[in-house]
Amino acid sequence: MAAFAASGWNESAVLVVDSLGERQTTTIARGHDALHPSTRTLEAINDPASLGYVYGAVTEHLGWRRGDEEGTVMALAALGDPQRFLPLFARAVRTTPKGFVVDPAYFPPRVLTSGYPRTSRRFIAETCPERHPSEPLQDVHRDLAAALQERTEQVMLHLARRARMITGSRRLCVGGGVATNCVSIGRIIEDGIFDEVFVPPAPGDAGTAIGAAIAVHTGSRSRRPMSGVARACYLGPSYQDHALDLTPWPELQLKTLGVETAEFLAHQLAHGMIVGLFQGRVEAGPRALGNRSILASPLEPGVVERLNATVKFREPFRPFAPMVLAERAAGFFTLGQEAPYMSMASGVTDKARERVPAIVHANGTSRLQTVTRSQNPFMHDVLSAFARRTGVPVLINTSLNVKGKPICGTPEMALDCLANSGLDALLLEGRWITK
Repeated sequence: MAAFAASGWNESAVLVVDSLGERQTTTIARGHDALHPSTRTLEAINDPASLGYVYGAVTEHLGWRRGDEEGTVMALAALGDPQRFLPLFARAVRTTPKGFVVDPAYFPPRVLTSGYPRTSRRFIAETCPERHPSEPLQDVHRDLAAALQERTEQVMLHLARRARMITGSRRLCVGGGVATNCVSIGRIIEDGIFDEVFVPPAPGDAGTAIGAAIAVHTGSRSRRPMSGVARACYLGPSYQDHALDLTPWPELQLKTLGVETAEFLAHQLAHGMIVGLFQGRVEAGPRALGNRSILASPLEPGVVERLNATVKFREPFRPFAPMVLAERAAGFFTLGQEAPYMSMASGVTDKARERVPAIVHANGTSRLQTVTRSQNPFMHDVLSAFARRTGVPVLINTSLNVKGKPICGTPEMALDCLANSGLDALLLEGRWITK
């Protein structure tokens, strides 16, 4: 429900792929009526056949936190050779005419008690022992991640084609935790199964609350029309009038800016500063979309290495996503549609490879965010001002936090992030704060 209602479309296919709902792990439905959204389930797959469960199990096997760091495994996959373990995953996650099944010989069914392994002895024997987070990465880990990702993309394509066939729709909404696998979403778009694909800003468990509220609202006797959800992502609290006390951070200095804030920020970014941005309402979902972001110029030499090592404190192979003016995206990215919520991986043009290689991952893609003036007027102004200075309408955008901590939801969290990371400055509701 949440995925369809957020699209604003009057009709579409809906594909939900998760680890687990109640019993369902995968659902194909059809959505109707933008004003009074409703969905009708057409087919469903139940546990233990779960694509999200498999991805989480391998994430844990590779030494990262299941349910949190699957994105790290997706990034690692670009550095490996999928062919080494792809036959194993083809056996372990086998497609069927209506979906897929998971072989319990490789991935034992989940149990309610914690502590039971999610990968079997056979899986370990045919791949590698579990990796401790402190152990160095080896080729076997990269290849295992690559095969997992490749099989995930194959199954997602299979499900998308099934959704197209049984709904007849030309548009697709994708929800569930696996919808955050942006490379799989990009593959669906690239395959041309649908004219357009939409992923809501909060496709995972957080979207369940939104969907429940929508269902209650539209299912009431009054049949009240839906408003405020379609294409909305800045749904959290705002701190525009929040008084700042810098006493806990004596090394920080504050300066209040004038009306040309966007021009000022673009100038600082063009001169190589890495800046935290805290403005307006908090984004819904796992992606920072210009209100709780860290911004940097993709033209700055060594910017990716610096961001990973001194700002985010995370693995050196992790890529950074670009944000781009929607009206100029086609010059740098091949996606062919808007991607407002950083949920789709896109191929890049030769121009992007030449001008902004910092935002191109090892697999030749970028997790793209397109920005329109109506979506985020301030970020549109910043990108426009940056483009006038550099000729490039693209900035690096990553979430305002460091590895292992949540996106900064309050001014105090943002100030702490500035003080304890390699950020050069923080723009907090028109106030420029430096060390």
